[in-house]
Amino acid sequence: MKSFLLTALWLLSGIPVFSQTGGAIVTLDELIQEALQNNPELQAFAENHHAALARIPQMSSLDDPRFAVEIEEAPRADPFNTSQWKFLNFGLTQMLPFPGKLARAKKLAEFDAEHAHHDYGEKALAVIASVKAAYFELYMIQRGLEVNQENITLMTQFVNIAKIRYTVGQVMNQDVLKANVELARLTNGQITLQQQEETAKAMLNVLRNRAPQAPLGQTELPERRPLALDLATLQRVALANRPMLHHDSLSVTQSRVANSLARRQYWPDFDLSLKYVTSPAEGFRGFSAMAGVSLPFSFWSIKKQRGRVEETAAEIRKQEALLQNTKNMIFFAVQDGLTKVQSAQRVLELYRTTVLPQAEQTLQVTLANYQTRQTDFLMLLDSYRMLQMSKMEYYEAQAKYEMSLAELERAVGTTLE
Repeated sequence: MKSFLLTALWLLSGIPVFSQTGGAIVTLDELIQEALQNNPELQAFAENHHAALARIPQMSSLDDPRFAVEIEEAPRADPFNTSQWKFLNFGLTQMLPFPGKLARAKKLAEFDAEHAHHDYGEKALAVIASVKAAYFELYMIQRGLEVNQENITLMTQFVNIAKIRYTVGQVMNQDVLKANVELARLTNGQITLQQQEETAKAMLNVLRNRAPQAPLGQTELPERRPLALDLATLQRVALANRPMLHHDSLSVTQSRVANSLARRQYWPDFDLSLKYVTSPAEGFRGFSAMAGVSLPFSFWSIKKQRGRVEETAAEIRKQEALLQNTKNMIFFAVQDGLTKVQSAQRVLELYRTTVLPQAEQTLQVTLANYQTRQTDFLMLLDSYRMLQMSKMEYYEAQAKYEMSLAELERAVGTTLE
């Protein structure tokens, strides 16, 4: 009986540090790096960027030249008699846009490639956030499994003590029944937690492009110092690092270049044609050249050019409004994230310094009173449940703090040290 009391007090002393079982430690950084390398959705965004880069030289190149062969006055009676052909012409034609149009078209393509790069960065932040959320969820479940397993061991000892005391007539049979019911509840909870653990592992494996059933080790949380950055600093960090903000800012510049290109559509394009002319019948050989110019300012087409300018001007105003909205939403996300981190940090510290020690002390006192018959088994069971709930809430507070920090890091677009 005395050895049981000492064992129980040892198990309940201090904030518990559980042994890591069920596999080697897998760190969050390892999973993030693997997800960034292998996540299929992120790879698709990377290929979209490569495709956008490949479009740049296409937009800065001239249209394909046109080669033509022309036969004039072939004899109707003998059309394949080349000596009777009046003229045989070989011509090459090239369209030349007004100076500056190709340069602006190339610039627009470069903007598209930069947009694709920012889209990739934003998707990478989303993948990192998903990995972190799944990792912290798995951490909470695995700690729950460890707490529950210790509780099963402890409750088994409670059952044995209750049986011994019932045998000698010190307690009623209901103490044994209550202990067995609690033990069965813990066993069912262990099965549920194991199922949840497999689901969380499968999510992490999918994010890393692995089979859902691939083995995954134990999780651990990194050492954290209290976040010392204020709101103004975090907002400046977000302005410098958030890909979405760079994306929308670039959209404003891109719209202005598109407006400049639309204004250049008022200027004509040119067609140059060079022909090599032969006359088999007359023995003539020589060259002829022709130049043409488009008329975009004609009265039946001027509305089209004016419409392009008005459309791109409206696009500028639209992108400026979207940029301001993006800034507002990011600033809100930063403020909201900082508030959640600070709140979660205070809750975690409260559990570490107050709730857990008091719950442990309560159970120790109740356990000692139960040994000396100063309290009944129901009071002991209530104290034990309170400690079990406090332990789980402590680990939930840990996971919630890490999740809040991950949301804040996504909002600012970088890791906060």
